[in-house]
Amino acid sequence: MLDLETLFRHGPPRRTARFARVALPPFSTPVPRVALVLVLGWLPLILMTLATQPRLLSDLGWDIAVHARSAVAAPLLVVAYASCGRRLGLIAGNFAHAGLLDEKGREDLRAELAISHRLLDSRVVEGITILLAVVMATATFRGMTGSPNMAAWALQDGRQGTLSMAGAWQFAVSLPLLLTLMLGWLWRIAIWARLLMRISRFDLNLIASHPDQCGGLGFLGQSLRAFAAFGMALGAIAAGRLAHEHLAGKSNSFNDGLLAGGSVVVVAILCVGPLCAFSGRMMDTWRRGSMVYGALAMRLGTKLEAAWLEPLLPVRRGASDEVRAKEAQPGGDDAGEPQEILSAPDFSAAADLYTVVASVQSMQFIPVDTRSVIMLALATLLPFVAALFLTMPFDLVLQTLKSLLM
Repeated sequence: MLDLETLFRHGPPRRTARFARVALPPFSTPVPRVALVLVLGWLPLILMTLATQPRLLSDLGWDIAVHARSAVAAPLLVVAYASCGRRLGLIAGNFAHAGLLDEKGREDLRAELAISHRLLDSRVVEGITILLAVVMATATFRGMTGSPNMAAWALQDGRQGTLSMAGAWQFAVSLPLLLTLMLGWLWRIAIWARLLMRISRFDLNLIASHPDQCGGLGFLGQSLRAFAAFGMALGAIAAGRLAHEHLAGKSNSFNDGLLAGGSVVVVAILCVGPLCAFSGRMMDTWRRGSMVYGALAMRLGTKLEAAWLEPLLPVRRGASDEVRAKEAQPGGDDAGEPQEILSAPDFSAAADLYTVVASVQSMQFIPVDTRSVIMLALATLLPFVAALFLTMPFDLVLQTLKSLLM
């Protein structure tokens, strides 16, 4: 089987990094790669502005949207290569070790993993990704040419349509770099979704009574925690926009809520959506399990009542007058002490079975756990809190957060 820890570390711009020899030591670990992204995408903006238009350095310093994109989001996307990429591969490989697949299923899994590796390592896809990033950056520049929203530090002496050195670097390097990283992650998520869709069609041995209440697929929820860095990166981009609006005096509660809530929804669709591929199989397992275990619980309950409860009833349906009179006497036939009855093995077995039945009845239809969803949402929203504290007084931040949550 492939090296699962590195499977989802492939993908754009992996080949370009190898070609530029930045996938080798000392850039083979996350910290040097993050430093390289900062040196390429963020630091030149400061140095070029300082060298050519030092009076506008403060204007660049307060352009939080630029810093959020180049100094926060881009490095986080690089960090996600190491953290999320490793976890996704191990999660995919766990299908072969968790007892969910037979021998044929494991062979099919190896084949699908090989296909995923080829798709992630495709030269054509990487070329298209880089080309698309450049086209999008160019379109953004053309759309902002002559716009009053163009930052002063990005213009040469304030002339519309004439970029400064820092402005040219932003559209030629910083923005394409960020877009390449983002498009690479979207491609990686698409391959992850395709792989899960293919696996969901295998002959999976799902167990309705599994304690994870997901039929044995609960381990897939770990992918949400792995996507925390990716969610934080998307949140940082949107939070930078929110901070920019606040500093420009154009913000309102509706737009703030739309940016924050929209970011969470987008991250949820991208990260939770692929797991919905198993919903149909999980629903079938729940239907089958609820009927089978429900019938078993009914049979055991009927026998339990017949053996222990009916003799304790003062009047049994259909009993003769003599039987009723005899059972009404203290110490009558089959009467037992409550403590003796409750400690009987039958009651212990019934309690265990009913616990299993309750677990089956509450089985989930998406293999996620609440804690992982909350962690992903908090990771996405964390940059918004930081953006508010950077642009607003403390008491006003608390009031804004309250209005967003209420």
